[in-house]
Amino acid sequence: MRIGLFTDTYLPEINGVVTSVSLLSEGLRARGHDVWIFAPSHPDAPNPDSASENQVIRIPSMPLVVLPERRVATPFELNLSSHISDLNLDIIHTNAEFTVNSFGFRAHHKSGTPLVHTYHTVWEDYTHYLVPGAFDRPARAAVRKLSVQICDRATRVIAPTADTKNLLLSYGVSAPIDVIPTGVDLTRFSTIDSLSEVQTSRLTELRTQWGLSNFERILLVIGRIASEKSVLEMLLVLAPWLKQHPEACMLFVGDGPQRRELERLLPTLGIADQVVFTGEQPWESVPDYYRLADVLLGNSTSETQGLTFIEAIASGTPVIARNNDCFKGILTDGSSATLLQNEEGFVPALDALLGDESFYTTRVAGGLEAAQLISKDVFVDHVLQTYHQARS
Repeated sequence: MRIGLFTDTYLPEINGVVTSVSLLSEGLRARGHDVWIFAPSHPDAPNPDSASENQVIRIPSMPLVVLPERRVATPFELNLSSHISDLNLDIIHTNAEFTVNSFGFRAHHKSGTPLVHTYHTVWEDYTHYLVPGAFDRPARAAVRKLSVQICDRATRVIAPTADTKNLLLSYGVSAPIDVIPTGVDLTRFSTIDSLSEVQTSRLTELRTQWGLSNFERILLVIGRIASEKSVLEMLLVLAPWLKQHPEACMLFVGDGPQRRELERLLPTLGIADQVVFTGEQPWESVPDYYRLADVLLGNSTSETQGLTFIEAIASGTPVIARNNDCFKGILTDGSSATLLQNEEGFVPALDALLGDESFYTTRVAGGLEAAQLISKDVFVDHVLQTYHQARS
């Protein structure tokens, strides 16, 4: 098949949508399908002639006003429509709700090519970035209405979790919805016990680079540093624990609008020397940070995919996180992860995990077993089934 993947975010940005699109394109190409990726331009994008940019069509873009670290494609690119038409696509697969989505929809409307849409992000959790508090409620209602319009013009919809599907149904979406969790490329991840000499050397370099050599325990947080991730609340709960454990540190890999607030707060909490911010890191280096850490922490209650947590357990790094409905069928409390009902559970969960070597080993084994069920191949199989259903 000839497949077009349309996304508002792509490499070098790092997030769940980028991971999903990258894995899918790799898997589809490995099976002999022709895949084109339509994405916003980016000043730090790889060289157009590099292998990673093969059949990646960059659309002129500008920084998003409310989230300047993200790009938004310009809505008017006259030559793009004819270029899409010339590709004679068999499937148009949109992975976004903004301007790049509109290019995919227009191509679908013009040609009749089946349109599959993946609803990656619960946008009503992000309306506070766009409007002040008093207008948040009508903004959420508008986002729900827009979500219905986008999904219902698709031939089929993919939801990464059953919870997301149920949410779309509650909105009133009538298009067929298939639940397909985004897979993990297990070949990118390996446990600390199976590292090559080069990989081991890389971990030593990272410890030196970020001043971690004197710490025995590393608590990792990966992703966007923003209010919807509830990182501030987690840090406040863990600050007393960190002061009692000078051998431990928190490592934030990622960036976001709340980072400066956290940095200003650290001296007041007395843990300025135990918290490190790396900023955003290249996609290919993320597995090294999982291997470097003793545990991955997460306090968000608005996860739609939980990819970071799946990647962690595939690397042999235990997870302690706030429970999310998206974890159903992926992470199981007590075997592959420790899932909490509130922030207060982080301290006892850390004490239990890091204070008992046998318990730690058992949790690692449970995570590795769970990761095998969410491989890239299974993900691609299920997406191809949706494509065939859309074309039938």
